[in-house]
Amino acid sequence: MDVKRSNQVPEAASKARGAPRFRLTESCRRTFPSLLADRVRAHGERVLLPRRRANSDEPITFARLLADVDRLALALLQRGIRRGDRVGILAENRYEWLLIDQALASIGAPSVPRGSDTSLPEMAFILEHSGCRFVLTEDDATAREVLAMRERLPGLEGVAVMADSTAIDGALALGELLQEGEAALADGANELQAARDAVVPEDLLTIVYTSGTTANPKGVMLTHDNVLANVRDTTEALHITGDDVFLSVLPAWHMYERIMDYLALAAGGQLVYTDRRNIKTDLASVKPTVFAAVPRIWEMLHDGVVNQSRKLEGLGGKLLRRALDTSRLVGGRRAGLGDKLTHAVLRRIVLSKVLAAFGGRLRLCVSGGGALPRHVDETLLGMGLPLLNGYGLTETSPVAAVRRAENNDPGHIGPPLPNTRIEPRRGDGSACAVGETGVLWIAGPQIMRGYYNNPERTAEVLQAGWFCSGDLGHVDAAGHVWITGRAKDTIVLAGGENVEPEPLETLLKTSPLIEQAVVLGQDQKSLGALLVPNLELLEHEVPRTAWDEQGGALRSEAVRKALRAELDRVMTREQGCRACERIAAFRVVGEPMTPENELLTRTLKVKRHVVAERYRDLIDELFA
Repeated sequence: MDVKRSNQVPEAASKARGAPRFRLTESCRRTFPSLLADRVRAHGERVLLPRRRANSDEPITFARLLADVDRLALALLQRGIRRGDRVGILAENRYEWLLIDQALASIGAPSVPRGSDTSLPEMAFILEHSGCRFVLTEDDATAREVLAMRERLPGLEGVAVMADSTAIDGALALGELLQEGEAALADGANELQAARDAVVPEDLLTIVYTSGTTANPKGVMLTHDNVLANVRDTTEALHITGDDVFLSVLPAWHMYERIMDYLALAAGGQLVYTDRRNIKTDLASVKPTVFAAVPRIWEMLHDGVVNQSRKLEGLGGKLLRRALDTSRLVGGRRAGLGDKLTHAVLRRIVLSKVLAAFGGRLRLCVSGGGALPRHVDETLLGMGLPLLNGYGLTETSPVAAVRRAENNDPGHIGPPLPNTRIEPRRGDGSACAVGETGVLWIAGPQIMRGYYNNPERTAEVLQAGWFCSGDLGHVDAAGHVWITGRAKDTIVLAGGENVEPEPLETLLKTSPLIEQAVVLGQDQKSLGALLVPNLELLEHEVPRTAWDEQGGALRSEAVRKALRAELDRVMTREQGCRACERIAAFRVVGEPMTPENELLTRTLKVKRHVVAERYRDLIDELFA
């Protein structure tokens, strides 16, 4: 299904006056209530959401959004929710999420968002720690879970389900709230306008609890001004226009996805919801111009093409494999004249068909939320995807740096955003020289206010307007930022060698047989690793009947030999590996790491502490 393109300007008009650019009047530059009102005045009946959720076709206009925001905001006001009150949102990407988010923003009530599949202990911690007065949930099941926690939530006054009705005792339905707001509009318009006028740029927009890869999550406090500054500067860096169609797949509560949604809202573009199961289908049918995803999704799209080339027999398979090989050389800026000529031919006759599967209109692809593997970066760039690597954290609202289309070499994460500074520092706090690795400190208008109700952790990372990211990196002579690892993830071997696991894990995953990898070895003589193989490709190498699965691990000698050969092939001195970075021992895990089994965060980062606990016995074997 092609998404409705009611926002598309006719080609002749677009050429004559250019695409509509993001312009905010001074009155709405710094709060979301004024932004939304301004966008409705500018765009009115333009379609913002062609569908309410991933599997729906009902379009939502800018005017409809504002009308629903008014109704819900007034209903919440009449139920006692006031400026500064925290309100939980436990739901996935859908129209109602955006509606609730903007209704809360319009009365100055900070949202506390999380996915509906959040574990019960984490959900209880977040709602209790933030002191939520009200919670809106994805469905009845989530509402029931929240109500069961009421003893831990003494300040909770109401729970509502995002539906027209609910059978849950003690819960409301969003439909009821909207009806209440509709009935109160005639007499409550002044109350609503007064609440909206009271919102100031320094008010909290949201408290976003970090993904918790190491311990209990921390509540990042972001103001209206923080986030709208990031919207303005990201728009300038990426040249966002009202013609852009955004395909949305990341969790709505995560700031990476939220900033993309806000870019569409502010620019007058379109936002189309999808999910991980339908990414490929919707890329082809929606034909987006902008698609942002985490590195793992880009890896999966890359690996899908690579796996297809390995399975494809005859001349077609040979041409596709050669096209991918030359794409990586071209994308990595290492191709000679012969490779460039070969690639130019293969791009026309082979890669054009691959790119068509991405919709054919992508002008901007963004990878963020983690390290983009170099081989994926180079290959996709060489194939012709306009892939920009970016960097940021929840604490930076979230974008801090991003590559630019006009200078899009692989590997680095680009220069900082306009009005943002990034400075690597040594352990003594002094600034590093050009090319010298240190801990990255970030300053700019998007830096968080602090961690909610956690002054100790706030003091650790905020100093004189600068935020300590905890990431290791350097800045080159051209001003590009390079990320090399996480300071807290650094492995110190028994011999004193410091090893960054993430680059090694990325290198391991260049093997088609290795789907996921976790490198270990703190205080050990040598490194070890847990490997999750590409089960489909492994079966081509070793029959499944010979895998010898025991307790979730694959223990056959044939599997071990196949993966040992791959480790020895990819982890070489030529690839930059030191002798101490060789993987001496490994174990093969048969179950992929996913958010569902709680080994990955919702943005697909490894929860190292959970992996260490879940596979304690296997890890003990590694270093026995």
